[in-house]
Amino acid sequence: MKWYSYSLNRDMEYMVYGSKGVPFFYFPTQYKRFYEAYDEGVIATLSYYIEAGKMFVIAVDNIDCESLSNFASWDKKKRLERQEEYYNYITTELYLSLAKEYDFTQKPVCLGMSFGAYQAMNMLIRRPDLFSGVFAMSGIYKITYFISDYYDELAFLNCPIDSIKLLKDESYINLLRSKKIVVVVSSGAFEEESLKETTALETVMREKQIPAEFYYWTDNYPHDWPSWKIYLDYYIKNFLI
Repeated sequence: MKWYSYSLNRDMEYMVYGSKGVPFFYFPTQYKRFYEAYDEGVIATLSYYIEAGKMFVIAVDNIDCESLSNFASWDKKKRLERQEEYYNYITTELYLSLAKEYDFTQKPVCLGMSFGAYQAMNMLIRRPDLFSGVFAMSGIYKITYFISDYYDELAFLNCPIDSIKLLKDESYINLLRSKKIVVVVSSGAFEEESLKETTALETVMREKQIPAEFYYWTDNYPHDWPSWKIYLDYYIKNFLI
């Protein structure tokens, strides 16, 4: 489905699989599109729950090549501004539009792997009023991974680890404590950075007494789709009980 985003000043696309149960916003991996969820077997892995009306998946598009992952651009401020526009597109345009069409009585869960895990975590930490939880696999959760030493207010707002670490509003923290948070990573191939950042994320969440679930798998599970689909099948029931 395609429609025009005023936040991004361009057409954006998405696809919805199912229509009943718990809504999930699926954020694709780096540089990929909304149809990745189908092409890589995410929808097939979840098909039993979708067909049983226990959940439905909203696979969203991204603009990585224009924002944080636009590593060819030296203008880090503009990349951050584009990321912020993407955040606004998801939370103030797409979310509100879909909430009118589908049943959001149960608030959506953010779902993603790798760069999609970053986006999923960032959305929940910034808008726990909109989302009921997050399922993040093999993610990066510190903004410096994308923009190195550049830092400003937008960088802080889009950095899950820093945002949690500096939280002081007890009502906001309590809201995060009520969310279902599942984070998975392994010590397998190409997981070094994700493992380090997942550990750092767990540390700051424990400091704020946010009861997130962190799972560390062995080096038999690399940073790749076969691993993610195993995690997905293994933990998705945590959100559907």
